[in-house]
This record gives sequence, C-alpha cells and structure tokens, in this order.
Amino acid sequence: MIAFRLAAVALAGALPFAASAQDAEVHFWLKADPKNIQGCIAADPSFTREHTFRMVNGQAEIRSAGGINVKLKQRANGVYTGDFDLGRMNLNIVANTASQPKMLTVTTQNLGCKWAAVRE
Repeated sequence: MIAFRLAAVALAGALPFAASAQDAEVHFWLKADPKNIQGCIAADPSFTREHTFRMVNGQAEIRSAGGINVKLKQRANGVYTGDFDLGRMNLNIVANTASQPKMLTVTTQNLGCKWAAVRE
C-alpha cells in the first residue's frame, strides 16, 4: 500500500514536467507593419507566407517556405527568441506561445522593419 502511494505521488510530481515537454505546432501568417520603409517591403515575400512554430523534443524552431528556419531559445515560460540573417537584414524573432492569442514577431535590428502575426 505504501509503495502504491509513493508511486502515485511520484507520478503526480512528474506530470507538470511531461506537460511542459510536449511537442507542439502553431501556424502563423505574418503581416508587415504599415510603417515599414521601402527596404523592408522588398523583403515581404520571405515573410508574408505561413511560418510554423514547432516544439519537438524540447527544441523550439520557426520554419517557413520562405527559407527562414531558425532554432529558438527559451527566454521565459512560453517565450522563445532567435536571430537570423537574411541578406543585410539582421532579424530578431520572438514567438510567444504563452500569451492568448499566441504571437509571433519579426523585427530587424538595423532598419526598423517589423512583421507580426497573431494565432487566434
């Protein structure tokens, strides 16, 4: 009986870890900020298509048909960031899967360009 109770307590304690390590997939469609300059608009074809946030075996990543494939690092609970160079554009990617609705933003570090998506 004691062994059964210990097993139940151990299982209950492990559940939060199992839930946090679950694989996930979220699809986003980015839209350009209307204030983007001409240099940003030229990059729209790489951004204004589907981007997929994936969590597989504890590793987060963003993948797109536009060639943006980035491994992300967890910065906070449900918040992942990564950097990517697209030509002269140094991009910062932030996926917030903890917010409701889930959000994805891509900004440039040097031009002030921004694309954002909300998964509803």
